[in-house]
Amino acid sequence: MKEVELIIIGGGPAGIAAAIEAARRGVSVVLIDENRSLGGKVLTPGEGNLKIEHTDTIEARIGFQLLNEFKQIEDKITVYLRTEVWHIDEQKNVDLHTENKSIRPQKRICGQKLIIAAGAMERIIPFPGWTLPGVFSVGGLNSLIKKKIIPGQKFLIAGSGPLQLVLAQNLIKAGASIRAIVEAASIKDVVGKGVQLLTGAGLVRLWQGLNYLLKIRAKGIPVFSSCVVSRAMGDKKVNKAIVTQVDANWKPVQGIEKEIEADVVAVGYGLIPSNELTQQCGCRHVYDDQLGYWRVIRNDRMETTIPGVFVAGDEIQIKGYQAAIDEGRRAGIEACAQLGGIQRDQAAGKTRTLQKKLKRAIRFGKAIDMISAPRSGLLDSISDDTTICRCEDVTCADIKTAVSNGAVDINDIKRRTRLGMGHCQGRFCGQVINELLWHLSGKTGERECFTPRIPVKPVPFKTLAGV
Repeated sequence: MKEVELIIIGGGPAGIAAAIEAARRGVSVVLIDENRSLGGKVLTPGEGNLKIEHTDTIEARIGFQLLNEFKQIEDKITVYLRTEVWHIDEQKNVDLHTENKSIRPQKRICGQKLIIAAGAMERIIPFPGWTLPGVFSVGGLNSLIKKKIIPGQKFLIAGSGPLQLVLAQNLIKAGASIRAIVEAASIKDVVGKGVQLLTGAGLVRLWQGLNYLLKIRAKGIPVFSSCVVSRAMGDKKVNKAIVTQVDANWKPVQGIEKEIEADVVAVGYGLIPSNELTQQCGCRHVYDDQLGYWRVIRNDRMETTIPGVFVAGDEIQIKGYQAAIDEGRRAGIEACAQLGGIQRDQAAGKTRTLQKKLKRAIRFGKAIDMISAPRSGLLDSISDDTTICRCEDVTCADIKTAVSNGAVDINDIKRRTRLGMGHCQGRFCGQVINELLWHLSGKTGERECFTPRIPVKPVPFKTLAGV
């Protein structure tokens, strides 16, 4: 078993920044990421001869600077790519599975301190037809477009949040035909958060957002606000979608809908923290009713309720990659201070400036989250035949049956239907099951998570057996 001072899980902006700060101060660092290259979903430079183009010039500049900074010190950091963390115990022993044949496989690493920078995942709300080929999440389709993979000819973008604008810019740059952009939030919702958006984004970001909107308008792309995709239709592949107007609670307004032809439909409702590892560690979490997701509790020094376990980046709140970098630096400096790599007063001085920058990012991120967060009216679009759990093919009708037979909580539904037991380990169906249970039963109760299980992600049996 390899022993190090600091283990960092996640090679995105926050994880890279934390590794840089720790390695500079002589701390032994292992940086683990499941992808083929560092950078995360946003800053990844590309694999092999493939160069990913960045529509966002700020993103490109920040990514270049951070990765260049990392290259100057990478010989002091042990990096495991294509490596999954499937278990973490109370002693901060991290169990690994790797598909990377170019490195000596490590089955377990023990760290004195642990920084989890697992990033975020997309928020998905099931709707009839969402499992048809050609229906993507917004982020998933954006990843393909950035890699110059154009999976169709007629595109429809829907949901809520800023990712829709980013995807639209990449599609425009790729020469694709966008049939419409469908935004669930109303103009009133956006205006209501105007002060937070204006004071949190900064002038450069505001200009960039305005430029995105001007390009969309110049292309003559229809934009429908207060609307959602209520159904995707097609035989073996999506060929059209039903777009329905919604009220203030995002409940479909009967009789006000339109049909839009599209062979690619991308739907997403913003981002939520990916907190499977912090849940398994035993870190305390709280559900934020305003932001609409579970978040891990931490103090001002990035430390969770488990001493020596830190979190940084979108693991707590979605604030963007610059804020993730700043939080990564803070977590790395704090871990170094506890390990003796930097004096406490020096650490306080360096983190003070970072904290001032983060206050603005937190304000902006909260405004975006509150605009993007799905509202309960969306559940009215879910028909009995809608698949809720894709892995185990559990429909809304199956959940209705479980509720009518006495299921009272989400873990009971899991036992009766196998919902959440598949390959994704409940990452997607777990997002909506509490609200759906309350919607079907007419009762509200304490919000729950699925009980954390190992492995966090599927791994071969030989890995579990330690072979």
